[in-house]
Amino acid sequence: MSERTRAHTIGLTAAALGLAAVTLLPFATFRSSRIQTGEALSAFEALGPWGLAALLAVWLAVGAVSLGGVPRVPAAAFRGALGTLALLGTVALSAFAVSRLTDPSTPYARVSLGIGAWACIGVAYSLVLASRREDGLPRLARAALSLAAPLGIAVMLATGVLNDLAIMREYANQSDRFWAEVAAQLRFAGIAVAIALVLGTSLGVLAFRRPRLRGPVFAVANVFQTIPGLAMVGLLFAPLSWLGSNVPLLGRMGVGGLGWAPVITALTLYALLAIVRNTYAGLASVPAAAVDAGLGMGMTEWQVTRRVRFPLAMPVIFGGMRTAAVQTLGNATLGAFVAAGTLGLFVFGGLSQQAMDLILLGSVALVLLALALDGVLRALQGLGSPRHLRGREGAPR
Repeated sequence: MSERTRAHTIGLTAAALGLAAVTLLPFATFRSSRIQTGEALSAFEALGPWGLAALLAVWLAVGAVSLGGVPRVPAAAFRGALGTLALLGTVALSAFAVSRLTDPSTPYARVSLGIGAWACIGVAYSLVLASRREDGLPRLARAALSLAAPLGIAVMLATGVLNDLAIMREYANQSDRFWAEVAAQLRFAGIAVAIALVLGTSLGVLAFRRPRLRGPVFAVANVFQTIPGLAMVGLLFAPLSWLGSNVPLLGRMGVGGLGWAPVITALTLYALLAIVRNTYAGLASVPAAAVDAGLGMGMTEWQVTRRVRFPLAMPVIFGGMRTAAVQTLGNATLGAFVAAGTLGLFVFGGLSQQAMDLILLGSVALVLLALALDGVLRALQGLGSPRHLRGREGAPR
């Protein structure tokens, strides 16, 4: 007989937050033009009574399932499905709001998602994430919960349902440039993480093998983390400009105070700490019995490090690389300050133009890229971990 649950705290909290977002916060913003401040509209004003009732019904259902009495595994699946429905329903109803609020007499009008809609999306996504991590949920159900919302939004984008939302109109105006900046964002982050992986792993091994150097290695890596991004690229301007001017080879490669060089240098320095720390922690966590067994078989210290320590430490090291990769992808917006492009151009360009939807275009794209990257790396980390370690820290299921 299935185990029945008590009240589910996360589900009840999500239901309360979802209901509050729908009823208390502005659901949409109507602007007569692209850069107008706009008028905040409640869910009732934006969606009408039936649209509001639909969203309220989903969140009430989440609360009902979370009160307890339902078998644990089906309850988790229901909550995840309702969270997915809340997320997709909020997005779809936002597009519906555009058709209610605009007409041919207002061709320049823009309808944006309000803070209430964004809060609903965030709470719904958190609920889906929590539901798919519930113990006992079948693997197929986990995969369905992971894929349903992205696939649903992809279908809405492909069919043009969302085309009239203000953020999508900004995308239509910036589409050619948008993908070039996405490519720049990924390129800079990828190069920086690759360099940091080589340097950080080497420094982590050095800190592990040479205890007297551990303090200086971590101190230097920590210092880079304390320097703000703008200050970092500012500090790099003079030395990189000098190198580009005085070393012909570097000059021909484009090294200078502006462009790719300060971005990749800054990102590499920021990524070091997570990789150094996790490399050291992973190597230090290897059981002494495994090391003694390797030495007893006649292995040299280097062979033990390569064949015993590194394989056992790899889940933790990979966790550091995943953290560094996601952080670096976000930090790559620094490229906008040194004429290197990236999605930061939309964020900071929108701020200078007071165009909220242009800011959101860059910000939402960055969040989606980070979530996708983290999901891919998390899956690879899980596949590469021993079965008995999956689900532990550093080796997710």
